[in-house]
Amino acid sequence: MHNIMKIGIDILGVDEPDRIINFVNCYKDNEVELCVYGLEDNLNQITKTENIIKNVCTEEVLMSDDAARVHRKKKDASMIRMLSDLNEGVIDVAISGGSTGAFMASSLFMLGRIEGISKPGLASMLPTKTDHKFLLTDLGANVEAKPDDLINYARLGQLYMKYIYNIETPSVALLNVGVEESKGNKVYKEAHKLLKEDIDNFKGNIEARNILEHKYDVVIADGFAGNVLLKTIEGVASTLGSMIKGIFMENIKTKISALLVKSGITKFKKKFDYSEYGGAFLLGIKKPSIKIHGSADENALYYAVQQAKQIHKTKLYDIMIETMEKGE
Repeated sequence: MHNIMKIGIDILGVDEPDRIINFVNCYKDNEVELCVYGLEDNLNQITKTENIIKNVCTEEVLMSDDAARVHRKKKDASMIRMLSDLNEGVIDVAISGGSTGAFMASSLFMLGRIEGISKPGLASMLPTKTDHKFLLTDLGANVEAKPDDLINYARLGQLYMKYIYNIETPSVALLNVGVEESKGNKVYKEAHKLLKEDIDNFKGNIEARNILEHKYDVVIADGFAGNVLLKTIEGVASTLGSMIKGIFMENIKTKISALLVKSGITKFKKKFDYSEYGGAFLLGIKKPSIKIHGSADENALYYAVQQAKQIHKTKLYDIMIETMEKGE
């Protein structure tokens, strides 16, 4: 079988490793070989043999581990072994639901930064009220950013949307406290000026309240604002979901009306289900590593694998390296 894609999956660090194991046992795709990393006990539960490579590890990255040192202290942890294989070209893409801090720091140290990138950002696709999604970065890799970092997020974000979603010149907006050019702190004012000069299809500032209307394809922010926005969207979606459920469960009349609008409620829940958006990935690293939620289930892993396939097939990271080296 020629040109089979090798996707690494870290079984450990998630809330329910059994769901990851279940996914691996059920996954069928002749284009993909799943390289699974975990403790012997976990790997013994994988009964599927076709297109599966098991990598027995003796250690696990814990939430309490020092994120910056874990790649040196726990060389035989599943996450670290997987990233080492990614760096050496044994696998093409790595997926983990373990500690975000350890995953980001280890990816940075072990895979290296693309030339011209001083602070890689964490990026993810998010839903809007239309059928379109947009890319938000940085989601919290760096709580402080310089104007140059924000420009780089815009450049790399545009490449992601162009090659993964076939948008020729993706539109870019800067998350800010107002739409006027004069808004924001020193970093944001300077970034606005540079974005206007350097980025094709830069549309200016966007306020958080308009973020889900799908006005733009890429929205950039420093990791502090990006992370607060992401957690707010997740929190509001889940609170709204439970409030709507509460309203419909009040009495017999509301329960009957719930049946009539059931498909609409299901659609709403599906739209804000983070598991369908693949994972967050590091923009600015030389090789693709995808971070899924710690509470990831089979569905979330399926979409992360589809995302990994697209990234690999489009040679996206090679394009990013080439573009940044040319300084385009």
